[in-house]
Amino acid sequence: MIINSCEYYNSLKDYDFKIIKGYHFKSGNIFFNYINDMYNLRLKYPKSDPMNLLAKLLMNSLYGRFGMKDIQTLSIFVDKDQLKQQGNELVTSIKLDDNLFFIEAIVDDSKQFEINVGIASIITAYSRVHMQKIKKFCLDNGIIIYYFDTDSIFTNKPLPDWMISNKLGDLKLEYIFDEVVFLGPKIYAGITTDGNYISKIKGFKDSKSIPFEKMKSLLIENSSLDLTHIKWFRSLINSSIKLEKSPYLLTPTQNKRKLIFEDGIATSTIPFKI
Repeated sequence: MIINSCEYYNSLKDYDFKIIKGYHFKSGNIFFNYINDMYNLRLKYPKSDPMNLLAKLLMNSLYGRFGMKDIQTLSIFVDKDQLKQQGNELVTSIKLDDNLFFIEAIVDDSKQFEINVGIASIITAYSRVHMQKIKKFCLDNGIIIYYFDTDSIFTNKPLPDWMISNKLGDLKLEYIFDEVVFLGPKIYAGITTDGNYISKIKGFKDSKSIPFEKMKSLLIENSSLDLTHIKWFRSLINSSIKLEKSPYLLTPTQNKRKLIFEDGIATSTIPFKI
């Protein structure tokens, strides 16, 4: 595997490693002011305000921007004369009308791409280390973890007050469930203590349209739900965008942890051993 140094040091107490080779990146505190400015901007506006969303996107897109694949091609609209100038640099072309083409062309190798995998790697690695420390606290203090993600955790008991705040990097209490089912990464649903229905289904447009009882039915072994949702489909050739119904098969996932069944009902999970 490829692992960042901060995760390597954090895992030495649990794993043995043999380092084959590595890359060294210069270190520095380069985004402190940027992230704090964006976060303070978010705090000035409610979640329903577009400025809140823009600030959130600028914060969350930071690591992905530096982790983009170095594909040296450019997608542009050109006329006939510009098309002829592309020569051997042309990869693909779509004719839109007699004098308009949408093409993909190779970019000059001398072009500098503002990407850096070291930055993207360290941001995500530090995030995983941070979540690992929270999980370890739970395990050491008898707190059951039902589900966790890159930036969230669901437990059977409240976490200590020093972990909870509105400060950047701290956790905040989103809701408390009376009843909830967790079916896989980014797939869960439940009824909160104040009677609200929360449902998250990765890649499905209208997760709240699936009743809680149907979500619960997926705990039954070998069960699934055949759903449909509206998706956008675009055609550059026809210069059109259309909405169409698309099938979506919803089923509990076991791509990260193995489901444990008792009398045909999923009751827990265990890690895979390889």
